Amino acid sequence: MQRFSRTAIAAAILSSLSSAALAQATNVQLYGLVDMYVARSQMSGTPSTTVVNSGGMTTSYWGIGGTENLGGGNSAVFAIEGFMRADTGEAGRTPGEAMLTRAAYVGLNGDMGQFKIGRLPTPLFQLSGNLNPFGFSTRFSPLMTQLWIAGYGVAVMGDSGWNNAVHYTSPTFGGGFSVVGQVNLGERSGTAVGNDTSAVLRYSSGPLMVAVAAQEVKNGLNQSAAAPSQRTVFAGGSYDFTAAKVFATYDRNKTELTGRRTRMAHVGVAVPQGAGKWMVGWARANERTNVRAPYHRDTISAGYDYNLSVRTDIYAMGVYDKISTSASGTTYATGIRHKF
Repeated sequence: MQRFSRTAIAAAILSSLSSAALAQATNVQLYGLVDMYVARSQMSGTPSTTVVNSGGMTTSYWGIGGTENLGGGNSAVFAIEGFMRADTGEAGRTPGEAMLTRAAYVGLNGDMGQFKIGRLPTPLFQLSGNLNPFGFSTRFSPLMTQLWIAGYGVAVMGDSGWNNAVHYTSPTFGGGFSVVGQVNLGERSGTAVGNDTSAVLRYSSGPLMVAVAAQEVKNGLNQSAAAPSQRTVFAGGSYDFTAAKVFATYDRNKTELTGRRTRMAHVGVAVPQGAGKWMVGWARANERTNVRAPYHRDTISAGYDYNLSVRTDIYAMGVYDKISTSASGTTYATGIRHKF
């Protein structure tokens, strides 16, 4: 009987220790998204092409991430995420890109906010994706194409994500305010080259969201001291009327060395209908530089996104693009997106 009691007690202790370990175990998930579309594609001033491409509404990617409960309302987080071109089966958004360029970070969450270090998307990129009806589509959103894509002028330098980044997101305070800040450490002795900064102040209350962002990129994409620096200020908001959600943004930036100055206005609306939504957006960028005459660019997009299920949707899009000094271009596309 005594022997049985000792065995039972030992089993109970081991069971409790095992339960405690499981309670604090890291919750790891494999996730991602595959987005493919077929299009007749043409930007202003370029010939048209018929393409099968990856990343229409969202750039295709995969990821592994997890959280661990540290107790006291605190948790550890991590994620490693890579872009992919599903049309060719290659990694990255472009040939030669590193495998984990979407994100690769570790961090802590708690009452004081969220801290992350690693490779991270910038606060400005995240905000611009949240303030237009097409979300993070760098193929069809007038705002995202003109801000981030080289063929459309790439108004903002420094890529949508930064290496060697330190990131902070505050808790909500003051009835709806929050702050996001990020720095990219250039890791160079005796120089500020590469020490980029990006910050967002946001206010959300019910259907209203307004925000302002400021970003300084000191070296462009190639980590060269000779590359131009750039300052960007971006402001915008959205309001959800239930029957329609409207968006408006304005940004201006100045690039040193080239004297490039860009001002961009954007408006958009998303209208739910059935199991999907209609989307319309327009953006105009006005640009002046030291090396060419002033010009402006208008991009207008319209489309419908239909949800087949919680994880799968299909879409049809049309894009009109016109540079003031070139012939117009028109794109028609249809695609499918699946989340896993």
